[in-house]
Amino acid sequence: MEKQLAGLNDRRKLKLLFTNLESRVADRLLPFIDVEFRGLPEHERAAAVEAAHETFERAALTDEDLFATDLDAAYLYRYLLGTAPRIPREFLLSTDGTEFYQRVLRECCAYLVQVTTTLPRFQSGALVEVLRRETDILETVRNVLAALPERRHPDDFAADFRRQVVTALDRMALFGAGLTDATRLYPLSVAYLSLNVSSEDNFATGDRIEQVLPRTSRILLRGEAGSGKTTLLQWLAVQCASRQLKDVDGWTDLEPFLVRLRRFSRSPLPTPERFLEEVGRHIADEMPNGWVQQRLRSGRAVLLVDGLDELPDERRGEVRDWLRELVGAFPQARFVVTTRPSAVVSDWLRNEDFTEIRLQPMTPRDVRTFVTRWHAALPGTALEEQRDSLIEAIGARRALRRLAENPLLCALLCALHHEGSGRLPDNRMELYEVALRMLLDNRDLERRIEATVRLSLPEKLVLLRSLAYWLVRNDHTDVPASDAEARVAAKLRSMGQIDVTPHTVFRHLLDRGGVLREPVPGRIDFVHRTFQEYLAAQAAVEEDDIGILTTNAHLDQWREVVVLAAGHAHRLQRERLLDGILQSDADEHERLKLDLVALACLETSPVLSERLRNEIEDRASALIPPTTFDEAEALAASGDFVLDLLADFEPEPRQVPLLVRTAALIGGPAALDFLARYSGSRDVNTTLELIAAWERFDPAEYVERVLADSPLLDGFLAVYDPALLPGLEHLRSLVRLRCGFGSGYGRLDFVRDLPRLEALEIDDSAGYDLPSLAGTSLTRLVLVGPSNRQSVDLTPLAEVRGLTSVEARLGTHGWAALSELPHLRQLELSWIDDPSRLSDLSPLTGLRSVCLNHVVRFTDLTPLAFLDDPHTVRLHDCRTLEDVTLLSRWADGLRSLRLLECPFVDLTPIAGLTGLQTLDLTGTELPDLSLLSGLRQLRELRVRNPQGEPGLSPLADLPHLTALTITGRGPLDLRPLADRSGLEIRVGKLVQLAGVELLGPDSTVVTIRDR
Repeated sequence: MEKQLAGLNDRRKLKLLFTNLESRVADRLLPFIDVEFRGLPEHERAAAVEAAHETFERAALTDEDLFATDLDAAYLYRYLLGTAPRIPREFLLSTDGTEFYQRVLRECCAYLVQVTTTLPRFQSGALVEVLRRETDILETVRNVLAALPERRHPDDFAADFRRQVVTALDRMALFGAGLTDATRLYPLSVAYLSLNVSSEDNFATGDRIEQVLPRTSRILLRGEAGSGKTTLLQWLAVQCASRQLKDVDGWTDLEPFLVRLRRFSRSPLPTPERFLEEVGRHIADEMPNGWVQQRLRSGRAVLLVDGLDELPDERRGEVRDWLRELVGAFPQARFVVTTRPSAVVSDWLRNEDFTEIRLQPMTPRDVRTFVTRWHAALPGTALEEQRDSLIEAIGARRALRRLAENPLLCALLCALHHEGSGRLPDNRMELYEVALRMLLDNRDLERRIEATVRLSLPEKLVLLRSLAYWLVRNDHTDVPASDAEARVAAKLRSMGQIDVTPHTVFRHLLDRGGVLREPVPGRIDFVHRTFQEYLAAQAAVEEDDIGILTTNAHLDQWREVVVLAAGHAHRLQRERLLDGILQSDADEHERLKLDLVALACLETSPVLSERLRNEIEDRASALIPPTTFDEAEALAASGDFVLDLLADFEPEPRQVPLLVRTAALIGGPAALDFLARYSGSRDVNTTLELIAAWERFDPAEYVERVLADSPLLDGFLAVYDPALLPGLEHLRSLVRLRCGFGSGYGRLDFVRDLPRLEALEIDDSAGYDLPSLAGTSLTRLVLVGPSNRQSVDLTPLAEVRGLTSVEARLGTHGWAALSELPHLRQLELSWIDDPSRLSDLSPLTGLRSVCLNHVVRFTDLTPLAFLDDPHTVRLHDCRTLEDVTLLSRWADGLRSLRLLECPFVDLTPIAGLTGLQTLDLTGTELPDLSLLSGLRQLRELRVRNPQGEPGLSPLADLPHLTALTITGRGPLDLRPLADRSGLEIRVGKLVQLAGVELLGPDSTVVTIRDR
C-alpha cells in the first residue's frame, strides 16, 4: 500500500493508522489473557503470540483469501491451522501454551474479519481519502469491535454463533459509490435507519419498530418492495447478537436465527437444527446437541423468517403449518415473519397470535436522515455540499419526494446523484433504467478497469432479462448457480456475436455486473428482487407475452411484473394488457385484486387512451372508501384525481381514518384542504392519522390549519423531529408533550412558548437543556435515555418551581437542588452506583411516591429512612437488596408496593402492610402466599406461580381483590377462588390451569406473555 502513496506524510499516516488499529484489537485481547491465562509464564505468552503472528505471515492473506473463506471467522481459523499445523511444535509451546496460541489466533480471526468488513477497500485513488478520514475509521472500528460478542470460555458456542451473525449480517450494501465497488459494504449497525410501523388494529403510525417489539412476541411484518423488510431483519439479528437491545423489554438475551424462505423454494422447510444454514454453517458441526431447541424452548431465541412472498402461493399453507408447529413446540420463543402486503390475506396468522404490522413510507425526516447516512458512509471529505444539494432537490420536487419515501428508491437517488448524472428521474421506471445502466455499464468505465469479457450494455440486459423472466415464470427468486449458468448458456446460443464460453460470460455478469450476486456459495439471485421484476417485465413485453401477464395479474408474485410491464409496453400493448385485466372473469375477491393492479398501472403508464383512463378511474371510485392500508396506498399512488373522489364522498366516522391516510399520501395543497375538513375531529383513530400526516406538509401551516383545534390524544402529543417544533404554540389542547430526538437537538427553549404545557418527556441524544425550563409552567418532567448516556445534572430544575413529579430513567446527579421544589411529591431515579448519595434527598420528607431503578450495593432501605409517609414505593433491579424491615414504619399510609427483580429480598415484613392495595413482585420470589392472608385491602396482585401448598388458598379471603396476575410455569389450581365474581386473572403462557369453570360470574382468565 505504501507504494500507492507518493508523499512521505501520507506514508507516515498509513503506518499510524495500522498501529492504532492494532491497539484497538489489543484492547480487546488483553482482558481475557489476564483472567484465563494468568498462570501461563510471560515468556510462553510471548512465544504463543509470536506463533500466531508467524501463522498469519505464512498464510500471506489477501482480500481475495478472506472473501474466499466467506468472511467466516471460524472457517478462517481452521484454514490457518491447516496451513501451518506444525507451528506450536516449532515454537516449543506446552499444552497450555498451545491452547493460548489457538485462543489468540481464533480471537484475531474474529477481529480481522470484522475489521476487514468495516474498513473501506484500500485501492488506488481512494487510499488518500481513507487517510483523511482516519479518525472516523478508527471510531467505526472501535464501535464495531465493541459490539462483537465476547467469548466467556473457550467452548462458548453461543458467542461463536453470535460472532458469525455479526460478521455475516452487519453489512449494508449502498448502491453506487463509484470510488469502490458497485455496492460498498458499511456496518449496518451504524448506517441503519429505523422506520415507522403501523397496525390494522391501531392506527398509530408514529411508532418505530423498537417500540413495538416489547408489546408482542410474534410479528407478521408487511412491506412493499424495497421498503426495508430484509434489512430490518438483518438489523434485528445483529442487535440481538451484539446484545444491543438491553433497553427493549424481552429482547435482552436472545439468539437470532435467520431463515430466508427463498432458499427453500424447492426443498423442505428447515427443522431447528438447520436454522444455522443461513448464518453459522461453518460452525454447525460444533453445536451442542439440542442447542437451538433449548434456546427456543427457554424463550431465549427469536426466529426471523424473511420473504413469505418469495415462495409460490401453493406452498404458503405449508409455511403456515410449519410456523404453527414451531409456535406450538416453542411458545416462549419470539417470531418475526416478513412478506409483501398482497402475498397473504389479513389475519393470516391471527390464530397463531401474530400481530400484523406494516412498514410505513419514510417521512421527510427519515429521508433527510437516510441521505445523510448514505453520504456519511462514503469515503471523501467534500460530500456535505452534495448531500445538502440532494436533500434540497427532494424537498423541492414532489415527484422526487414520492420516490424517496421508499428506502430502495432513495438509495438509488443517492447513488445517481453521487455519480454526477446531473439530472434525477421523476418516476421509478426511469430511475430503474438509469440505475441499471449505472451498475452495468458505467462503473468499470469510470474506474478504467479493463474487462476480460467485452459485453455491451444491450447484450448484458438481454441476458439478464432472459434470466429474470425465467425466474418469474418458474416462481423462483434464487436458484443454484448451475441452473442460472445453464439459462445464460441457452440464451447465448442465439447471440452468435459473443465468442467466449457461457461460463466466462456468467462469471462476468456475476462478478462485474453489480446486479447478480451469490449470497451463499452456489446460489444466485438478483441484488434486489425489484431489479428482477423490472427486467422480467421488459422481457415479457419484448416477447409480447401480454396474455401471460393478464392471466397471472391476480397473483401477488406477478403483481409488480405486470405493473412494470405497463410502463415498458408500447401504447397498443398497454391497452391490450389493461383491457385484459379489467375484463377478466373473476370472483369478487380476485376482481378487487385485479382492479388494484390496474389502478397501480396508472403510475407507470406514460400514455393511456381517455377511454381506458376513465374506466380505471371509475373502478377507483368503487374503492372509495378504502378498507385497508393496501387500498389506501394504491389509491394514493394513482394520482391527484383521487382527491376529487374523496372530496365527493360522505364517509361514516369509522371510514374517515383511511380517507385521511389516502389524502396524506397524495400530498400537496389540495390534500391539505381535504385534511382541514377534519381539524376538529374527536375520533381517536382520525386524530392519530392527522398527527401522522403532519410530517408530510409544511409544519407551521399544518398546525394552524389542521391541528390547532384538535383535542390531540387527550392533550398528548409525541414529536420525534425537531423540524415539527415551529407552530406548537398554536395547539390549544396541548398539555402533555413527548420529544424523542434520536438524531439530537439539544434545546428546550421552545417550551417557554407553551404556557399551557404541564408535562414534558424528553429523550435527546444531544443532551438535556434543563436551564431553558426555568420559569415554565411544567408540573411533570420525565427524562429518558439509554443506560450509557452521560449523567444529567438536575440542578437547573430548582428554577422550575411548579414541578410535582420528576422521573429520571437515566443516570443523574445534582439531586440536592430538588429540595428547593416546594410541591415535589413524586420522584424516580435510576442507575444509582452508590446508595449513600440518596442522603442528598433527606429534606424531601414529604415525598408520596418514590421509585428507584438499577441500584447497586443497596442491601436495606436505610437510605430512604428520611421519608415520612410514602404512598407508593417501587424498587426495580435492586439485586443486592435483602432487608425491607423499614416498610413497617410506613404501614399506615403505604398503598402500592412494587419490588421488581429483587431476587434476594426477605419479604416477611410485607405481612404487616395491611393498607396495601397494589402489590407487584415480578421477578421477586414469594414462595408462600400465606404472608398475604392479612392484606384485606389488596386489590391488585402480581406474583410468580406458587408451587405446592397452600397454593392460592390464602387469597380466598381477600374481599377486594379484583386483579390477579400469575407468571412463571407449571400447574395452577384455581379452585380456592371458586365462585369469586368480578376477578380478572391473567396468567403466563406456560401456566397450566385447573378449575377455571368454577369461577363466579364476571370473572375472566386472560393469557399473557411474561415480562
